[in-house]
Amino acid sequence: MFRTGVLRSFNARHALRGEFGTETLPHTHPYQVEWICESPVLDRNGFSVDISRMEKTMESVLQAIDGRLLNDLDYFRNRQPSLENLAVYLHLELERAFSLSGAFRDQIGTTEVRIWESATAWASYSSRTVDQTTEVTESEDPPT
Repeated sequence: MFRTGVLRSFNARHALRGEFGTETLPHTHPYQVEWICESPVLDRNGFSVDISRMEKTMESVLQAIDGRLLNDLDYFRNRQPSLENLAVYLHLELERAFSLSGAFRDQIGTTEVRIWESATAWASYSSRTVDQTTEVTESEDPPT
């Protein structure tokens, strides 16, 4: 199995909902995101995925939320802005943007997003590649 990934950083703020002490106040994290695509085969050029397109897609998705308060995003309106939910959000946005760019091929099986909010705390979300032509609403659960 081949795994190809890209790594980028961004800053965003969030405020947890519930009884989490100072974590309920808006605060900033310097997030680091790794996006991995897995494939059992290589194309005729010897690549499993277009890494340059992955980099451009990641930059575009992260630029849209860099410096923002995550709680203000529609996706988090009824969700805890936790690290786990942020991993799902980024996974959905990256797959959607990558698919719209024409990059997804049948050979990409699983994609994963791993995100760190510090040097010691991270969460990840992975799933089989899904048809990104359908709209995912904020009330739907992530694809499995």
